[in-house]
Amino acid sequence: MAEVKAVEVKEVITEEVLEPSLDKELRIKRKKVVDPGFDETIKKLTPEKIEKTINAVLNLRKTAARFLAPLETCIHCALCSDACQYYISHDKDPTYSPASKLRLTLWEMIRRKGKVSPEFIKQCARIAFTECNICHRCSIYCPFGLDITYQIGMVRRILFLLGVVPHNILDQDNSQSATLNQLWISQADWIDTIQWLEDETRLEYKNLRFPIEKEGAEVMWAPLGTEPKIATYHVVRTGIIMNVAGIDWTVPSKDGWDSVNMAMFIRDFETMQRVVLGLYENCLRLKVKRLVLTE
Repeated sequence: MAEVKAVEVKEVITEEVLEPSLDKELRIKRKKVVDPGFDETIKKLTPEKIEKTINAVLNLRKTAARFLAPLETCIHCALCSDACQYYISHDKDPTYSPASKLRLTLWEMIRRKGKVSPEFIKQCARIAFTECNICHRCSIYCPFGLDITYQIGMVRRILFLLGVVPHNILDQDNSQSATLNQLWISQADWIDTIQWLEDETRLEYKNLRFPIEKEGAEVMWAPLGTEPKIATYHVVRTGIIMNVAGIDWTVPSKDGWDSVNMAMFIRDFETMQRVVLGLYENCLRLKVKRLVLTE
């Protein structure tokens, strides 16, 4: 796995036009987003790789209904627009509407049968990652029930397979792939942190315990990866609440304790499944009745 170094990502306020080779009505102006996950990766892309990846994901022979039905059904009524916080917060600029985002990304890929340039892929990344939270509100507002969120999600899937992903998110995804947590926390560091916090907290709460690997407990708690790393006070507060409430709880010692799933946001399906499986395997191994997440 390639090493991902921490870098400072800035937004440069300059106007940038979507790929000039596109039809005139598809050209839009945006503030340029500078991110090595976009700028450096597209330099390695070839038209052949882009076309092959897009067509492999879309695979219209098998999934035509899922992709083509929204394309042919959408009547551009704009009801989805009022559900989108990006559209509203940008003075209702129609290019920020969910339907417009699809037209500028996935639908254009379909129209061109995957024959798009690296620069077009970069602009798709800007739209899919910085102009959409995949919150699903637009899909709820759509009178035809079109799953816009799924379609934007598949744009992210294509971008992930091409490696065109925001730098910091890709780093966290790589961490989850290797350690099943988002911040490169080793199994030894996780256990040591829990034991250290128990010792510190017992100075004030004498009978408090942070049970590790307690088989048959009522609850297994799964924190966010950031909590034992940079927000240990959340772990302490959870421990105090559990003990004061008299809850029979535990945390696992093995990897698969982080409830964050960064892989889901970039549609890294393989790692996404492993993260969820890790949590459930720990639950089954410890024979707990409930899994409690931080959020």
